[in-house]
Amino acid sequence: MKRHQALGWLGLLVAIAAPVTWWGRQQLQTEFLPTASQVPALAPPPSTAPQTAVGQLTDADAAAIATVIQQQMDAFQADDAELAFSFASPTIQAQFQSADQFMAMVRSRYATVYRPQAVDFGALEWVDDSPVQAVVVMGPAGEWMTAYYPMEQQTDSTWRIAGCVLVPLPGETI
Repeated sequence: MKRHQALGWLGLLVAIAAPVTWWGRQQLQTEFLPTASQVPALAPPPSTAPQTAVGQLTDADAAAIATVIQQQMDAFQADDAELAFSFASPTIQAQFQSADQFMAMVRSRYATVYRPQAVDFGALEWVDDSPVQAVVVMGPAGEWMTAYYPMEQQTDSTWRIAGCVLVPLPGETI
């Protein structure tokens, strides 16, 4: 019960903080060319993709979003850089330029989603006109985090991951 209450409060916090954080980072990253050690928290969604109206995701969209995230996590587990990279949005792919650079960044900065011990999909909500999937993850050291995945719908109606923001769950470790 304590974890679910914390998730509710964290969801509210992220719903407020994520757009502000995203906007500030976009202002700082206008000429950002990352290396494997530099990670943008969120990338702007392209305006050319067909978007479902805000708050109007279908059950099929929600299932497809969860599947894409799970498939990327499975690719991380298998150390399949090419497959993991294929689930990233075109913007993320352009920023990292190669599957190897992307995977090096994930290994160094996102161990929680790279080698999770447990994964629990939470709420799918709209933040800044984009769907964001919350995923509660126990990292390799037993720390609980919520991974917030902003999602981007492509012109072919498939979904891609447009970033990941990790938020620790205070007091939650095993």
